[in-house]
Amino acid sequence: MRKDSSETVPLKYVRTLIRVAEEQGYDINHMAGRLDLPRALFSRQADPLEEIPAEHYNKVYGFVMSMLQDESLGISMKQPTPSGSFRMLSLYLIHCANLEQAFIRAHEFQSFCRQLAGVPPSLRPALQYLEGDRVLHIFPDSEEFAAQDSELAWYSIAHTLAVWRRFCSWLIGTHIDLYEVHIQLAEPADPSYLKRIFDCPLLFGQECNGLVFASKYLRAPLLHDEESLRQFLRSAPYHLLANTEVDSDEGIVAQMRRVVGHDLSREFPSVVAMADSLHMSVRTLRRRLKEVGTTYQEFKDQTRCEAASRLLSRPELKVNAVAALLGFDEPSAFHRSFKKWTGATPGEYRLSLHT
Repeated sequence: MRKDSSETVPLKYVRTLIRVAEEQGYDINHMAGRLDLPRALFSRQADPLEEIPAEHYNKVYGFVMSMLQDESLGISMKQPTPSGSFRMLSLYLIHCANLEQAFIRAHEFQSFCRQLAGVPPSLRPALQYLEGDRVLHIFPDSEEFAAQDSELAWYSIAHTLAVWRRFCSWLIGTHIDLYEVHIQLAEPADPSYLKRIFDCPLLFGQECNGLVFASKYLRAPLLHDEESLRQFLRSAPYHLLANTEVDSDEGIVAQMRRVVGHDLSREFPSVVAMADSLHMSVRTLRRRLKEVGTTYQEFKDQTRCEAASRLLSRPELKVNAVAALLGFDEPSAFHRSFKKWTGATPGEYRLSLHT
């Protein structure tokens, strides 16, 4: 199997989805042929930790969820999640002012979907505020999962919590650290798998399933728009179930791009404002940028240069209009900056596109 993909995922994630399809009686050979996937993916002798291209995972995910008419990210819930639900939920949340509002809206969305399916809405609130400036974000009860007292039940509950945590971390552009995880089921014989997923204290036999974290995250603004959401949804299964980009230092530039957004006509955020948006000190931000070989000024120049090059490739836009779209008050300042970035004036750059 290929190992040179820039985005890979352990084979075990694909095997989990294949197992779901097998248990539903689907022809695995038919799946492999239809999706044009390497047969080695379906071999029981393959190493489950072998890294495979994430695109293979996404193909299998889409196929299985389409067959099951269930978009629950491979998680076994009693009530199937209709196709398109996650996209609609995301669109419903993306314009929220902060994470607290997103949690409340997500709870409203879930209650509405339950009523449509003839299932009584949950009586629990989305959030429970605790002492010590902490908050408990409450999830579905264990009885709502399809499997009970089995390995699959643990898998379902753990991945529900982990997927939602990663999605919310993506929404605000920073990793959400947990104080503890509450789980209704009794502690399993071997909880090591759960501990690896969450890396925080796990409390079993609790009143509800949920995540406990600092309430400061509730005030964090959502950093995305419909365009960045559209790009995210292209590979959402991989990013939500397996990717750790939002936790990594290499992801700092991507996080800053999300803060800036696509509208560069507004004043570019200062390094102080950027650090505040990412919930870190200016010193930490500069350190993380240094570790990936750049500075805040270089990030600012590169972002505006890339946007300028993209806009200049559109012949219907006059150069002065491009300058305005990039937030320059004077066209002459844009000309000087662009030549500093590229060595060519905007007009010369445009001519080079047609030679």
